[in-house]
Amino acid sequence: MRYLADQVLNGLSLGCVYALLAIGFAMVFGVLKLLNFAHSEIFATGAFIGYFALRWLTPDFAGSPLLLLLAAIMIAGSGAGVLAMIIEKVAYRPLRDYRGEGVLLTAIGVSIAIQNIGIQFFSAHARGYPPLELPFPPKAVAVVILVLSFLLLYGLIHWTSLGLEVRAIAEDLSTSRLLGISPPRLVTLTFFVGGFFAGVAGVVWGIVYGVIHLQMGFYPGLKSFIIAVIGSIGDLPGTFVAGIGLGLLECLLAAYLPPPISAYRDPLTLSLLLALLVWKPHGILGSSEPEKV
Repeated sequence: MRYLADQVLNGLSLGCVYALLAIGFAMVFGVLKLLNFAHSEIFATGAFIGYFALRWLTPDFAGSPLLLLLAAIMIAGSGAGVLAMIIEKVAYRPLRDYRGEGVLLTAIGVSIAIQNIGIQFFSAHARGYPPLELPFPPKAVAVVILVLSFLLLYGLIHWTSLGLEVRAIAEDLSTSRLLGISPPRLVTLTFFVGGFFAGVAGVVWGIVYGVIHLQMGFYPGLKSFIIAVIGSIGDLPGTFVAGIGLGLLECLLAAYLPPPISAYRDPLTLSLLLALLVWKPHGILGSSEPEKV
């Protein structure tokens, strides 16, 4: 029973990271219909900003590990959010009126460029994350942080006028302009918010798994795209549930399948997700009802 509880906690912490990444991915796609493949590098950048923040702030927060972690999360989230805003302004804004392969190739190019710039500055070697003497297990702290982050984001989107404007441009960009809403400002804000929570997820990954490197965002980023689709893109609760479900599924398959089969955990997981998408093509919480005029 204790083993099962440990695996469930592992799955929850991993699933929360996937969910936060997928939410940021889905926000950008929901507003711009743009696949932001640089989101993986924003996640990795957030982890590195948190790494340096923890190293620099540890002497000032001696004896207060939770405050130290909170400060690192805020710094990493803000830094990752600013990077996302810069990417939007430099790479995506000039192509806002275009659709097709050019935009997709730009997103992939931005991802490769950020990764290689980071390697030039910090090398491709893995780094051990600074240890924290937390009063609770890191995975439990990670779950709490990520659940609170999701609730904060949900409240921002659904209970504020700013969130209403973001949902308006996601629904109909042209009509929102006629209502006096400024899409460029809100698009930039959307990138910042998505990047902020990717940075939070990067720090949580570091404190849970203890090792970071500049290529660490590839597989989580790929899975966040799948989660966003399974969760019905733009639906925050659906995306969160899909992320938690994927994390639990991965950990339980790895724990209970025989060793020769558990080595194929990722193909098995993706096959199950594909079957779920065939069964529920509109997402796990999506609706197939036609849109009313």
